[in-house]
Amino acid sequence: MSSMECVIAVHAGAGYQKRTKEANYKKICMKACKKGLEVLKNNGTALDAVALATMVLEDSPLTNAGYGSNLTWNGAVECDASIIDGSNMHYGGVGAVSGIKNPISLAKLICENQNLKMSFGRIPPCLLVGHGAHEYAIANNIVTVDPSNLISEKSKKDFVHNKYKVINQKYSNCQTGNSRLDTVGCVGMDKFGNVAASSSSGGILLKQNGRVGQSALLGSGCWAQMSDDIAIAVTTSGCGEHLIKTNLAKEMSRHLFNSPCPTMAITKCFNEDFLYSPLLRNYNEKLAGALVLFKNRDCCEILSAHTTKSMCIAYATENNKNSYVSRLMTNTLPGTSVMVQGYPL
Repeated sequence: MSSMECVIAVHAGAGYQKRTKEANYKKICMKACKKGLEVLKNNGTALDAVALATMVLEDSPLTNAGYGSNLTWNGAVECDASIIDGSNMHYGGVGAVSGIKNPISLAKLICENQNLKMSFGRIPPCLLVGHGAHEYAIANNIVTVDPSNLISEKSKKDFVHNKYKVINQKYSNCQTGNSRLDTVGCVGMDKFGNVAASSSSGGILLKQNGRVGQSALLGSGCWAQMSDDIAIAVTTSGCGEHLIKTNLAKEMSRHLFNSPCPTMAITKCFNEDFLYSPLLRNYNEKLAGALVLFKNRDCCEILSAHTTKSMCIAYATENNKNSYVSRLMTNTLPGTSVMVQGYPL
């Protein structure tokens, strides 16, 4: 693969995807890759491509992002999203926002506005939450909708079913079922060699209103960084509290910069900074996944890793005849080990 061949990769979350829905998850991931690759082929930036691919995933009721997100304890959709441009390390994030059709579009605007010059020494925000984020979206012509329009039939059904379990004390010691952790994310590289990464999520089911997850936060949900020789983009998925505490996306980038082998670097990061992190010593089950774009002078590679039962990913390159490759990766020892898979391009 030449250094200037563009590439894009997406994931539909590290968690549990039913086998009966595997084909649908693969299909939406491939659609997202196709839209993102079109941008890159037309000399668009990695930031533009990553944002558009993420919007495709947000618009699908299959994913826990944008339309069809998990509902809060009070039955609302509150979304988190962030994006980072590796070429300049600018970042934009939004947390606990309602009524935004595509939260990643608002995060991208905030990211791009980092260069704005403001009077009286004011600084453009890099993270906005709640009502203030919604006001900022309206002022900048980001598409807003009635919050109820983001609620899908499935998310409403899951909400009613699981809230009933919680309210009835006889179920208090039971889990609500397989973890639906299908946060979405994207990593990409454009023809100029620049990289970007994104993350978008509706958060965990029955979360406290106002809760902000890793998808909104720099270094937890996504990270992208470049040097003269190396370009790295990372997006994560899993339990937001676990990812926030360990700052997993940034830590993974640090390991990748300091290791000759990306597979070994990711495995080491998951073990040292996640599974055996003192920050997570009180958790029995540690849930996370990551999608990584790694490029150095010798190669370019997409890698995925997860401790959960499964993780759906897809990737596409400019010149590969089999452009769109989509896989649902499964883990034989979820929660106790990390499965790492590399895809040389």
